[in-house]
Amino acid sequence: MRLEYGDGTTTIDPNNLHIISQAFPCTYGQPLAHFMRTTMKVSDAQIIAEHPILRVGVVFCGRPSPGGHNVVWGLHDAIKSHNPESVVLGFIGGFDLLGRTKDRIRTNEQINAVKVACEALKLNGLVIIGGVTSNTDAAHLAETFAKTKCQTKVVGVPVTLNGDLKNQFVETDVGFDTVCRVSSQLTSNICLDALSAGKYYHFIRVMGHNASHVALECALQSHPNMVILGEEVDNSKNSLFDIIKQISDAVQARSEQGKYHGVILIPEGLVEIIPELSALLQEIHDLQSQGVDTESISSHLSPSASALFEFLPPFIRKQFLLPPESDISAQLSQIETEKLIVQLVEAELNKRMFKSQKEGIYKGKKFSPICHFFGYQTRGSLPSKFDCDYAYVLGHICYHIVAAGLNGYMATATNLKHSVEKWRCGAVPIIAMMTMKQCSNGTSLYPAVVDLEGKLYEKLKQNASSFLMDDLYRDPGPLQFDGPGTDVKSLTLCLED
Repeated sequence: MRLEYGDGTTTIDPNNLHIISQAFPCTYGQPLAHFMRTTMKVSDAQIIAEHPILRVGVVFCGRPSPGGHNVVWGLHDAIKSHNPESVVLGFIGGFDLLGRTKDRIRTNEQINAVKVACEALKLNGLVIIGGVTSNTDAAHLAETFAKTKCQTKVVGVPVTLNGDLKNQFVETDVGFDTVCRVSSQLTSNICLDALSAGKYYHFIRVMGHNASHVALECALQSHPNMVILGEEVDNSKNSLFDIIKQISDAVQARSEQGKYHGVILIPEGLVEIIPELSALLQEIHDLQSQGVDTESISSHLSPSASALFEFLPPFIRKQFLLPPESDISAQLSQIETEKLIVQLVEAELNKRMFKSQKEGIYKGKKFSPICHFFGYQTRGSLPSKFDCDYAYVLGHICYHIVAAGLNGYMATATNLKHSVEKWRCGAVPIIAMMTMKQCSNGTSLYPAVVDLEGKLYEKLKQNASSFLMDDLYRDPGPLQFDGPGTDVKSLTLCLED
């Protein structure tokens, strides 16, 4: 292992360095770590003599992400190969193997409970597998453990299907490749059926909370007619009605070419990015946090929010009133944004069709929409070969982080667009990836959003008009575990540096 000093905080805004160093006095400024291959051969007896017995706990946080369990496999194989007496322990919570949880480690009572459990079990390491929220918790937990002289070393692993836990140190997350490939195949199937029937518009909502990485990757893999990216909406400050006009204009333009079918992708998190819907949700969540009864919330809204709330279809109003997730985000999987958009597009086209009797605005056939949500089908998929390999390698790295006595680090592997033997293994202090964010602890990992100046987005923009009008649907095929296509990597990984 080689340690590098001086680069461990390069992603932090310089204006926030002082605040973050005060928040993490014990783990701030730690070096990067690089794990080097060795060609030295040693006997099993030497391995047992040189590597002490380790006890490492593993906890999954949040929803399933394909490949996450392979981290445990890699950790188990690594820890047992260095000393068969070493032990891996699992905790209930997260993924399908040990159940699912939305818990966050935030309060002093929660942190102390974790510390007591780690000390009682005599854990040398605690591996926390999850996304942005989970690894933020890992950083705060590592700081507390260091401050209180707890011997357990906390290690984070980037596992999230949203693809938003990436930066100059983390190239991609475990699960993103699988979810994009499965979503792309399902989208492709819909595209081919739409082309065959020639009379349906399919609106597909895909996974992705704060960022539209999945939607962008799927659009470039399967070539639907249109994709609405949250980052575009946020950048242009488009309203809900701007989006409705954009889609309605597209439907009208296609009808003028005699095309009455199409496929449109929508990211799951779009509802929290559209300005007026985001503001409405925030008001509702604030009232809920104040203990206002669900049935009474509508009467407590501001005039503008109340008017919008009453305008929305009843099913959307009901979904907006669902209690937020533990991270103060709406229950996005339960909010059928695609159905809301469909209703409004249909109303707009009907309005244009009525006007067409006098003004000729829209003379197309009846608009026939079908809605889909690709969520549970994708995150419950068998992992791709890439995610299997990537997660397994990260599991091995977790062992070496714990064995080296490093605390508050995230396991990383880089050079991932190349073959496995060219991957580079390392570890990065989690706080090197932190920024300031409004949360209970003041500092947090922040989800990486689609770069509107990046190569991937530029590729989409270059093809957007032809995707819209020319039906250049593409079939990327199913997941492959052997033969041609096995080692295909995502465009997100291959095009973005």
